[in-house]
Amino acid sequence: MPFVEISLWPGRTDDAKARIIEEVSKAVAGSSGAPIEAVEVIIRDIPKSSWGRGGKPFSETHPDPA
Repeated sequence: MPFVEISLWPGRTDDAKARIIEEVSKAVAGSSGAPIEAVEVIIRDIPKSSWGRGGKPFSETHPDPA
């Protein structure tokens, strides 16, 4: 059944992740016709130092506020 993988920078609370999982599951179930119980969602927290664009890690181009 449907499987969704979401990659985000770390920093969201468990409550925020639960809301993301709920809303994404509803949307996928509604648009695919699959039962919501069959929709799987994984959220991966990827550090900014492990994610980059244009040859630079996001930890350099998008530093966390001090």
